[in-house]
Amino acid sequence: MLKLKSPKWLWLLPALALWPAAAPAAEFAGQTFTRERQATVLGKIYVKEDKLRQDFIDDKGHTITILRPDKKVIWVILPLERTYMEVPLKPHWPGQFIQVPPDARQKRLVGNERVLGYDAEKYEVAVTGRDGLEKQTYWVAAKLGVPIKMEIPARKFLMEYRNITERSLADRLFEIPPGFKKVSIPALEP
Repeated sequence: MLKLKSPKWLWLLPALALWPAAAPAAEFAGQTFTRERQATVLGKIYVKEDKLRQDFIDDKGHTITILRPDKKVIWVILPLERTYMEVPLKPHWPGQFIQVPPDARQKRLVGNERVLGYDAEKYEVAVTGRDGLEKQTYWVAAKLGVPIKMEIPARKFLMEYRNITERSLADRLFEIPPGFKKVSIPALEP
């Protein structure tokens, strides 16, 4: 198994592809809640048109991830180090963003529910995993046009966007802060 030299970049590896292919028209800020087994990570989410930003603090420090489909890049920013890394944007986005897998083997609408304060369409999706097909569930908020909750029961994984506030967001939230230095992607170890 491959390991990264710097554990701060581990959030890029799961690439839990979770956002629909169409660009969202929503503009909002909220909180992220992610739980996998016993581990919980809290953060903030910002969405403006097709741009996304997530901030989180964990035992490895403060990390900001910005997706810029218009530039075909993902920026991973480490504010305390005043550095950033640029990664080419691929169909599977990093695991801290909810995206319905573009390569799902099956996808079906199973109903409508009110979730996290929004009317949402509930989808069951099957994707190829290590042990065969893996069932995933997504709730897509009709008003926002994006998924705001997802579950993967087999992994005991839950992610949702909480306390969503629909409001205008400054463009600077989706840019690299001035004076930050670009660094290389950490080397992989065998």
